[in-house]
Amino acid sequence: MAATKKSIKNSRYGLSGNSKKLGVNLWRCFFTAFEKNSASEQNFFLELEMINPALSPSEPLLGFKPRITITEEDLQYALAGTSSASELKSEKIVQPSYVVVRFGKLGAAPRQICSYHSTRNIRFSSKPFSIQMDNKLFAEDQLSGFINITEEDYQKHPEYLCDKGYASWNLRYEIVRDMADGYQNKTERWFPYGIKTNFSGVVSFDGADYIVDPRKCNGYMDRYWGKTFPYDWFHIYSANLQSIISGRVLKDSYFAIQGAFENRLAFMGGFEGADILFPANGNKRLFTCVWDCTQTPSTEDPDEDKLHWSVSINSKLWVIDIDLYCRIRELANRTLELPEGNRKILNVVQGASGTGEIKLFKKARKTLEQIEYANITNAVCEFGHEEDGVI
Repeated sequence: MAATKKSIKNSRYGLSGNSKKLGVNLWRCFFTAFEKNSASEQNFFLELEMINPALSPSEPLLGFKPRITITEEDLQYALAGTSSASELKSEKIVQPSYVVVRFGKLGAAPRQICSYHSTRNIRFSSKPFSIQMDNKLFAEDQLSGFINITEEDYQKHPEYLCDKGYASWNLRYEIVRDMADGYQNKTERWFPYGIKTNFSGVVSFDGADYIVDPRKCNGYMDRYWGKTFPYDWFHIYSANLQSIISGRVLKDSYFAIQGAFENRLAFMGGFEGADILFPANGNKRLFTCVWDCTQTPSTEDPDEDKLHWSVSINSKLWVIDIDLYCRIRELANRTLELPEGNRKILNVVQGASGTGEIKLFKKARKTLEQIEYANITNAVCEFGHEEDGVI
C-alpha cells in the first residue's frame, strides 16, 4: 500500500503559533547501503530538525556556543583594581534556534556530521513539497546534499555536537507503507509516515562509496513535532523478521515503537497484511504497556556487553512481547539540544544492529493462541533521557 495523500500532507507539517518560539520539528530517515567495492553492509540515518525557528530567523543560535560578555562597568572595576580578570568572565546562555541537517552512520564505528542553518536560509515549496537549504534538498521523493566538517571546523566549533568528516547523498525514495497514527495531542505528534520505504541511490562517507538498493535498504521514515522531545526517549523499528515457526522470511511484516507519551509507548505494526495498532493517545483501558532498557550482566569479553530493550503490550485481543539486544560497542552516543534551552540535552544511545525476538499472541476466551514467533535482526534501537549538557 503506497502512501496516502493524507499521510503525505501530514508529513509536511510545520510548527505554528507559539511552537515556532518553543518547539522542535523533526524528519528522520534510516536505511541500509552496501559499500561499492566490498559489498559490506552499512546503516545510515538522515535528519532534518527545526528548533525554535522564530527566535532567531536570521542566524542560527547554538546553545553550546561560548559567549563571554563583559560590561563597561565590569571593565572599569577591573581597571580600578577592585576586581580580578577572572571575575569578569560571564557567559551568556541562549535558547537555541536553528535548522540542522544531520547525516550519520551506525555500527562499530558510529559517526555523525552536522550542518546548521538559519530559518531565512530555507526555501519552502508546497506543490510539490520541498525544503531546500544551500546544497541540501528534502522533497517528496528525493533527498540530496553534502556536508563537510574539516579538522579546523571540528576544533573551533565543539558546539556543533558532531564529528569531523565528509558525506554526500543522492537518494530517491518511495513510501511502500505509511501510517498516520502513533501519538497526537494539541501540540505534539509522532507517526511513522514511511514505516516501510524503498530508498535507491548513492552515498559517499569519508571516501567510501555506497550503493542503496531498494530491495535491501530496510528503509524507514518518521515525523515528530512538539514543544520538546519526549523523554525518556524510547524507539524501536524493524522490518527484518523471520518466523521461527515456519522458517519463512516475513517480507510484509514491520513495526515501530516510540515514546514515552503519557507514560505509554505507541506501537504501530503490520504482520503479513494484518495491522496491529496501539496509538499512545488511545483509551487507557485499551492496552497496557511495560518497557525498559537495561544493561545485561557483564561478560568476560567487554566487546560482547549489551543493552536490552524489552516491551510487553497487553490488550483485550493481543499480547505482544519483544526482546532486543545491541552490543554496547555498536551504539552511538548522541546529544540533542532541547528547545527549552539552559543547555539541557537529550542524551541518546542509538544503534541499528538490534537482534532478538517478537512473540505475538491472540486471546481466545481464556486461552492464548500463538500467532507468530519470529527472530528480529538489524533493528534500530534508541534510548535517551534529559541531562545537563557539557561539551
